[in-house]
Amino acid sequence: MTPRSTPPTFSIDALRFDPAAAVLPSDDRRKASRFVVPIPAFTGEELRYPARYPADMRQPDGSPHPLAGSLHPKAGQPLEDWRGQPMLEPDGSVPRGVVFFNYEDAVFQGVRSTGEGIVIFDRPTPQQCHALQAYMAQAGGPAALDSVDRVTQMVRRAQEIGLDDRYDSNRAYGEKSLTPVADAATGTPLFGLHLRANEMVRAVFVPGPAQVGDLEIGADGYVFLLIAENREDGEREVRAVSPAAFADTYRARDGSPITAADLPQERPWVRAR
Repeated sequence: MTPRSTPPTFSIDALRFDPAAAVLPSDDRRKASRFVVPIPAFTGEELRYPARYPADMRQPDGSPHPLAGSLHPKAGQPLEDWRGQPMLEPDGSVPRGVVFFNYEDAVFQGVRSTGEGIVIFDRPTPQQCHALQAYMAQAGGPAALDSVDRVTQMVRRAQEIGLDDRYDSNRAYGEKSLTPVADAATGTPLFGLHLRANEMVRAVFVPGPAQVGDLEIGADGYVFLLIAENREDGEREVRAVSPAAFADTYRARDGSPITAADLPQERPWVRAR
């Protein structure tokens, strides 16, 4: 039997985005939409990897994932960021909030319960928005999400209505990069249906298989987006999306359709010459 080769690994900081394609969030309201839920301040749980992967974890085609229900190799360790580094407070302590699972990327994520955290659900349909907003109204609105159990129940309800692609962020990002949809406004800041602000971002395609931090990149590869870069300290905001999600939510600079195959390829594990 031929041994399986180990996929290359790389750090998010190794991405050069040179060359990269300039892309825009899709003008299509459905494809560029985000449902945002702000998380109030409460004590929360330490943001550590759970003991096991979810039993209902699945692959992009809907088939059962081979890791479903299995022990997590980093169980009990602090969650890691995109760079594969443990997320810790300045004093070295583990942040507190709520751990949840992103079924699109098959990774655990954690939203902080400092009052600055938000949970974003990608590409909701109008029916999904209505269902989640109705659930939130019945539950008492965002202010009632004041415990780990209540946030977990909200995320579980979102999964039940098909919102599998969800991730954590913060109010600073939401205020800068998300625009509330006027005819769906809730009256609560950063709650409800939003669209990505029309900001140009740079995109590259990284072929798989490979590994970056906690994200396993399959044979289909992944698209990495340079959302923002601080010129003073070099801090970058980078997002990774599946090729399917990229084709659904981004357009070429001239507004025409674009796919991962149209992007410059980058292999961050290969040293630049």
